[in-house]
Amino acid sequence: MLLKLDANSVFKRIKERKSEYLEIFALRRTREHFPMIFNNRYESTSLEHLSNCSTELITTLDQFYIPVEEMKWYLFKTEDMPNTVEDFIDRKIRKMEKSLATLNLYLDAELGIQSDEPVKMDEPMFIDQPDVVENNFPIDFEDDNSQKT
Repeated sequence: MLLKLDANSVFKRIKERKSEYLEIFALRRTREHFPMIFNNRYESTSLEHLSNCSTELITTLDQFYIPVEEMKWYLFKTEDMPNTVEDFIDRKIRKMEKSLATLNLYLDAELGIQSDEPVKMDEPMFIDQPDVVENNFPIDFEDDNSQKT
């Protein structure tokens, strides 16, 4: 759940604050504000925690966070003009938007959430979990030898 919230939060910051952080960069040519935009939990998530995720989910997480890292690296190193920077960021945002939709599907599947609606970041989210997991295929634990006597 933390990775889901983090991915949605990172994307929201990158997309919604784009004009602000690019304006600061263009006018002041400073990069000190970028860590606040691109900071995410995925970078600091341990391999031990990720080992609990499916291979597909890890691949999808990586596909989402690679453009985040590419933007961060580009913005820290570029000497491009502001319009070129904005074009680059716009392309990455479009790529991230598609990756985020796929990531949310995989995360929902891992979490057992069945919803067509995206997670709203402004409201707390509660998930109803059944107390008992139904087993559609009961296993007969009786010993085969006990039926022969």
